[in-house]
Amino acid sequence: MNRARIRGIDHFGLTIRSLHQATHDLRNALGAEVCYIEGPITEREPGWMAAKLGARGNCSLSVAAMNVRGTNLELFEYDGAERRSWDTPPGAAGSFFLIFQTPNPDRVIARLYNENATVRPIEHPINGYDVALPSGIHLAIQHRPAQRLLGAVALSRYDFATAQRELTSTLGFSKHEAITAFGATGYLFASDHGLPVAVLHGQSPSPRPANSDLGGHHVAFHADDVDKAVTSFRKTGGYVPLGEPETITDGPIAGDRWVYLNSPFGLQLEIINMPDGTLPYEKDAVALRTPIAIGAFS
Repeated sequence: MNRARIRGIDHFGLTIRSLHQATHDLRNALGAEVCYIEGPITEREPGWMAAKLGARGNCSLSVAAMNVRGTNLELFEYDGAERRSWDTPPGAAGSFFLIFQTPNPDRVIARLYNENATVRPIEHPINGYDVALPSGIHLAIQHRPAQRLLGAVALSRYDFATAQRELTSTLGFSKHEAITAFGATGYLFASDHGLPVAVLHGQSPSPRPANSDLGGHHVAFHADDVDKAVTSFRKTGGYVPLGEPETITDGPIAGDRWVYLNSPFGLQLEIINMPDGTLPYEKDAVALRTPIAIGAFS
């Protein structure tokens, strides 16, 4: 059942300290490519980013969208925000990190030793490495026969239980195999379209980061009709939109319609309709986003 009128996950968003360092790290570690960089985006009026994005205080925002082995990743760098760094370790409730499963983890690690990355070998329960990139992005590299990249969120015990229920009922996802990384355990959830997500039971409670905090993160879901999807979320209960949906009218992703929501399981969501194939950035882009709509509307 899909009561939310969404197709699946469009992208993951993560707030970092430096776009320059983060894009450098992801290029070197995973061969990621930059699709577009936007900003700085300034406040339309005092409090706009707090009301619409869940940021702390008045601020400006720069965004880098990357295609990381087929996964759309949106990196945020805030300036002027009342940013907080909780120093939340990966695997603790409130953290976001990436899991790269590959038949050749040592090949990835060989590139990172010269990049000032912190690398820790792991033998149990899965052979691989836990990596902290200089930008602060955390990456679990795991030995698996098939190669794939996963976005992972770690939640508290109560939120973990609620997320499983909401993902399979309201959002229409299917629950798949068990996933373990950074000491946290959980499951992989996937829809028929878009990206899968690893949802894990965090090792310990931790303050939930705001969107503008270092480590702040969100999961964006594609909807054919953002307004109808928001209405469905309101009827479901427990989901709180941050204002009304808006359509971006200029810049690299003009035509994108979006709105953020707070969820009943402690994770910030975005509902989005990104009309890939018609976006202005695509004209001169070296790399493109992975569109969720491939095969979805035929």
